[in-house]
Amino acid sequence: MKGFFRRPGVRLGILGFGAYLVFLVVNLPAFWAGFALERASRGALVLSDTDGTAWKGSGVLAVRSAGRYRRLADLQWSCNPLWALVGRVNVALSGTARDTQFRAGMSLRVAGASFQNVDATAPAAVVEPVFAVAAFAKPEGRLRLRADSLEIADGRVRGAATIEWLDAGLSGFQAPRLGDYRLQLTGGGDRAELRLATLRGDLRLNGEGEWRAAQPRLLQVRGTAEAAAERKDLEPLMRALGVRNPGIPQPFAWSVPLS
Repeated sequence: MKGFFRRPGVRLGILGFGAYLVFLVVNLPAFWAGFALERASRGALVLSDTDGTAWKGSGVLAVRSAGRYRRLADLQWSCNPLWALVGRVNVALSGTARDTQFRAGMSLRVAGASFQNVDATAPAAVVEPVFAVAAFAKPEGRLRLRADSLEIADGRVRGAATIEWLDAGLSGFQAPRLGDYRLQLTGGGDRAELRLATLRGDLRLNGEGEWRAAQPRLLQVRGTAEAAAERKDLEPLMRALGVRNPGIPQPFAWSVPLS
């Protein structure tokens, strides 16, 4: 057997086959990046009209909402395929659309993912596929996400992020105008601390809670809610929060399971 591999023709054949495999990997069509994204998001995200390769390409990113896909942005990505040799893929992402803009660095590995220099703005409706209650409440307005460094891996979360909900509204509760809100996330282990604050608005929400990154995954927030007495249209929403008396801060508690 050793003599077989010492033959010049066999060596050249093995070398040629290896070079061909490298060629195939380097030129892997962008379609496979879309396939991986759809599988990883369990169908919540889809990438269509792909062009280029899995390592440097473009496509149209869409999110599933109310049983159909809603276009988010034209997405571009690039990464060095050599990182895959050490079990890690570093990707630079950017996307633009009429009401969506984002850029981020992302590092993927088997155990999880980390994100750097995230700066994203998108319609609030993008959360509907993630939270069943959001699909019912129909959030309106814009979401802004900022994170210098955030890592989610092995059931643990590290780093910090800030999410702002601007011009917030809930059409499912006939409440088109609520205000502006900020949620700060600080990770340190198997859970992240949450702080909720009202920036402005007739519905004042303030509280704290946690996001459990390990199983069972839960998002929990507790605090106080207060609606302006003249906003009678907020009464259905306040009842859903368990708040009965307008104009008086009342305690509330949310607990939302995550898949």
